[in-house]
Amino acid sequence: MGEPVPDISAQEPSGPKPVRGRAVLASALLLLPVVYASANAQVSSMFSLLVPPVGALLFLIALNAALRKGAPKAELSQADLIVTFAFLSVASAIASEWAWVGHSALHMFPILAESNPTVRDVILPNMPDWLAAKEIESVRDLTTGGHNLSYVVGKLPLFLPKYLAWAALVGSLFFACLCINSLMRDAWCRRERLAFPIIQLPVALAEKGGRGAVFRSPYTWIALAIMFSIDMLNGFSYLFPNVPNIPVKDLVNLQDLFAEPPLSQIGFFPLAVYPFMAAIGLFVPSDLLLSMIVFFLLRKLTHVVLAANGIPQSTFSGTFLAPGPPYFDEQTWGAVLALFVGAVWVARPYLREVWQSIRTGKREEDGGIPHRWAFVGLVGSFFAVLAFGMAGTLPVIFLVPYVALFLIFSVVVTRLRAQLGPPTHEFAFFGPNSIMQRFFGTRWLSPRQVVWVNQVFIVMNRIHRTHPMPYQLEGMKMGALSNVRQSHLFWGMAAVALVGFVAAYFFLHVYAYRTGQVARWSESLMYVQTMVGTQKGPDFVGFLMTVFGFGVVVGLDAIRFRVPGFPLHPAGYLLSSNFGVDYYWFGLLLALLIKNFVQRYYGHSGYGKLRNVAFGILIAEYAAETIWMTVALVTHQSTYTISFNERSLGLQ
Repeated sequence: MGEPVPDISAQEPSGPKPVRGRAVLASALLLLPVVYASANAQVSSMFSLLVPPVGALLFLIALNAALRKGAPKAELSQADLIVTFAFLSVASAIASEWAWVGHSALHMFPILAESNPTVRDVILPNMPDWLAAKEIESVRDLTTGGHNLSYVVGKLPLFLPKYLAWAALVGSLFFACLCINSLMRDAWCRRERLAFPIIQLPVALAEKGGRGAVFRSPYTWIALAIMFSIDMLNGFSYLFPNVPNIPVKDLVNLQDLFAEPPLSQIGFFPLAVYPFMAAIGLFVPSDLLLSMIVFFLLRKLTHVVLAANGIPQSTFSGTFLAPGPPYFDEQTWGAVLALFVGAVWVARPYLREVWQSIRTGKREEDGGIPHRWAFVGLVGSFFAVLAFGMAGTLPVIFLVPYVALFLIFSVVVTRLRAQLGPPTHEFAFFGPNSIMQRFFGTRWLSPRQVVWVNQVFIVMNRIHRTHPMPYQLEGMKMGALSNVRQSHLFWGMAAVALVGFVAAYFFLHVYAYRTGQVARWSESLMYVQTMVGTQKGPDFVGFLMTVFGFGVVVGLDAIRFRVPGFPLHPAGYLLSSNFGVDYYWFGLLLALLIKNFVQRYYGHSGYGKLRNVAFGILIAEYAAETIWMTVALVTHQSTYTISFNERSLGLQ
């Protein structure tokens, strides 16, 4: 079982407290550095627990230790640290993939149009000038690189209106998610007793202003010292190859061991540890760990079986990138819909209370915004996204289910992470596009509509590793633990998200103009080219596989209800049916074996010590990554990383 987050509210005065000015000041001072790191050190912002905000929290705890001796009245409290971390996490999330995936669209199309017919004939004519530059002379200077910060500031008259236009779309999606979290906050943060495994580290670090039990455990310090030494050694070995290293990440890719089909078509199949992923796995319920591993292995077996029967397979077979057998995207959508129905079913009594509060305008006891206004915000945001789609001539009958499906997926990921705490939730090339195309086909889409769903709505369809909605809910949960007024958190998160997104777009342009990199994330070009070139009708088999995925989740839930202790969790099927678990499944297996061994033979006290070891590993890994990330950003050179992907060689 996963351990629930310790209740630290008893250490604070009762009743909701306002966010203090020093927490706002700390957030404001650290916001731009965190956003800059999130936007530009992309390999450090790919997990459920993001590196930049954790690094900022570690910095504040070190600062608190200094203030405690020299200026104790200026020390940040537990609530201050929690609020600052919550704000920075949300800003980091929206400055990561939600900024990365669409940013290149601001400048790349006139440049690429000179050599790419699809861009010249399809994309460029159908992208509005309020979202993207369309004249080559306005962006030709980007291709040469070598420009400094002041030069990019001079480009703001061209780009700032476009930043704000994209911020309106992304902000509407963000605010819709925030309003859903506000409506569901009491159910998810209190009544359903969800464990929130991902926030265990920041809560432990912030306890008593950085003087909590985690820092008094020798197991924490021993694990921290060993892991930090390994990461620093590996970092120096990366820079100076004559220095020895200790491999703790990738060990071997099993696919390389198979030269002939069908085994050679098993896809990416690494044995890799990633200590920080394994450490997070120690907080995850054992049934989810086992389920993620089992369903991942079943996915690999499926590739082999299909290849043996003459159906070519690869890592992404069955996804939006390579649609068809074994229809993993469709199965994943079926699982999403089933888990959403289950979540709504469980919350029926609470939803009736919410509707009553919407009708009466009742105030929230924890100082949150009234449900009536959260509902108004949700509806308003929904219609704002519809308006963006209608600007691309997409019909309302298509847009309503399209946006609703994205929000349904967002709810499922958010509740799943709060309940079970997966180390990542990567859904590569996944979103409303895949299911809507299976059900409605693509023949009816005009070139402008194709561009709209694949480029303008790319944020809803790419990867979702740093989806902001789970960070919003975790911020609300941490605020509840420290009795912080929820309305202050609500509006604070909305503000830092807006500033963070616009700042991230600017920082990404600083990078682009310095390096001359035109198309950093440009998968949308491939999507548009494929959809224009191979327009199809509805996919009946895809529909059936969606129903199959729905049925698998319903079946697993039924078995778990009737057979207490049944070890397979439907969330494992969801998480492992799409690419993402591939990187670290072996580390989760090690975590599962170690965790079960300790719990069986050493009981609760042994698991408590193991948790402190996990905390030590996490602190060490995130501290080391913060150091090497900072070195890379300051020197503009590649450095070691604890992440799955390596930093690109050369300029950073």
